[in-house]
Amino acid sequence: MAHGFRPELIGQVVKRLRALADENRIRLLLRLREGECNVTTLTDDFSLGQASVSKHLAVLRDVGLVEVTRQGTQAIYRVRDESVFELCELVCNGVVRHLQQEHAAWAGAIKKSRPTRALRAKSTKGGRK
Repeated sequence: MAHGFRPELIGQVVKRLRALADENRIRLLLRLREGECNVTTLTDDFSLGQASVSKHLAVLRDVGLVEVTRQGTQAIYRVRDESVFELCELVCNGVVRHLQQEHAAWAGAIKKSRPTRALRAKSTKGGRK
């Protein structure tokens, strides 16, 4: 096992990764990184229904990524575990590397499939009468 990795936590790691495997939840976390806010503000910011935003926030809260405090009748959400953004950055960098490698592979394949200048010149000379 990797240094510092605790096998007994695999279930919790999977649960947290599942919570992050939703575009709306990533967007909510990024918005909350800018500052705490209530469900109404998040609903307006993302054009999502209140029930949907509340459901996503509950998932993030259950895995310890956000926390909620009450101010009167308002529930105010904030990021609880900032390390989630380090993970997101690692994953994002990996996606960029993968796309660059794929782009390079496609560019190489296209370059190989194109006839060289010498072949094009030869084929046009041979085709003229």
